[in-house]
Amino acid sequence: MKIPNAPKVFITGVTGQDGAHLANLLLSKGYNVSGGFRRGTNKFWRLDYLGITEKITLIEFQLSEPQSILAILQEGQFDEIYHLAAESFVADSFKYPIVTLEANTHAVCNMLEAARLVSPNSRMFFASSSEIYGSGQASNILSEMTPPNPSNPYAISKLAADHFVRLYRETYGLFVCSGILFNHEGPLRGRQFVTRKITYNLARLKIKGGEPLVLGNLNAGKDWGSAVDYVEAMRLMLSSDKAQDYIIATGKLSTVRDLLKLGAMSAGFQPIFEGEGVNEICKDVDTGLIIAEVSERYFRPFDTPAMIGDSSKIENELGWRKNSNLEQMISEMVSADINRWKIGDTNV
Repeated sequence: MKIPNAPKVFITGVTGQDGAHLANLLLSKGYNVSGGFRRGTNKFWRLDYLGITEKITLIEFQLSEPQSILAILQEGQFDEIYHLAAESFVADSFKYPIVTLEANTHAVCNMLEAARLVSPNSRMFFASSSEIYGSGQASNILSEMTPPNPSNPYAISKLAADHFVRLYRETYGLFVCSGILFNHEGPLRGRQFVTRKITYNLARLKIKGGEPLVLGNLNAGKDWGSAVDYVEAMRLMLSSDKAQDYIIATGKLSTVRDLLKLGAMSAGFQPIFEGEGVNEICKDVDTGLIIAEVSERYFRPFDTPAMIGDSSKIENELGWRKNSNLEQMISEMVSADINRWKIGDTNV
C-alpha cells in the first residue's frame, strides 16, 4: 500500500543484494518504493527473504531502451533514484566487453539523460566500484583523491559512468553522485561470489557432508564490508545538502583465508590449515574432516591487487558509521545458509 505524500523512490536492480537491502531500509523510513527489474528475471527470493515483495511496486523495464526509462521517470517523478543495476563480474567483462559497456556505461547515460529531460529534480545515486583504481597505485589505501587506473573492462565501464555523472552534475545542475563501493556482502549475496561460496559450502558440510570446498588463492585480500551498512551510506548521500562522490569502505584488509576461518568457526568447526600453496588444506581438528582444498583452476589471472578504502570523508561529512564487522557478517551468512540447508531451500 502506498503512503500518501511519502517520498517516492525508484531502485534499478531492486532484485539484487543491494537493491533488496536498500528497498528494505527505505520502506522502514516511510518511503514509497518502486523497483525496476529486467524482463525475464525471476529472482525475487531476496525480496521474499526480507518479506517486502508485496510492499514494492515492481516495474519491468530495460536499461537499453531509452524510451522505456523516459516513460518510467516521467510518470513516476521520483524524489530519489538509485541506479544499482549492472554487470558486476570482472572476469566476464573480458569475455563480453561490449555487453559490459552497454550495461554499465550506456545505461547510466540513458538514466541521466532521461532525468535531465523529464525528472530534473530527482536526486540520483549511481553505484561505482573500487575496481576503478586498478593496479600500480603508490598506496593500497585509497581515497577520493587517488587517481583512477582501471585495469579491466568492468573498471573502465564504471569509471566512464563516473565521468558522465560528474558531467551531468556540473553541466546541467542535476543532483547526482557516485558511491565508490568496495566489496560488501551479506546473506543475500549470490553463490557465484567467493564469500557466499564459502558460507554456502560450509553449511552444506555441516548439515549434509560431502566433498570439500574448493577455493583459489587463500591469500587474496579485499576490503570487505556489510551490504546493510553500505546501503545506509547510499541513503545518506541523497539526503545531504550537496551532491558529492564518496568512497564507501571499511579500511580493513581481509583475506579469503580469514573468511574461511571465520566461517568455519561460525559453522561449528575447529579449523586448522596445513600445507602450502596449492597443497594447502583446511580441516576440522575434532573430526579430521577436510573442509577446503586449493586448486589452481580457481586462481584469477586478472585479479586486482589488494586495496583498502579510506571512508573518512563520508564518515566526517555525513556521519556514516560501520555497524557490522567481518565476523558478524560472516556469522550471519553462515547462519542463513545453514537454515537454507535445513529447510531444503538451497537453490538461492
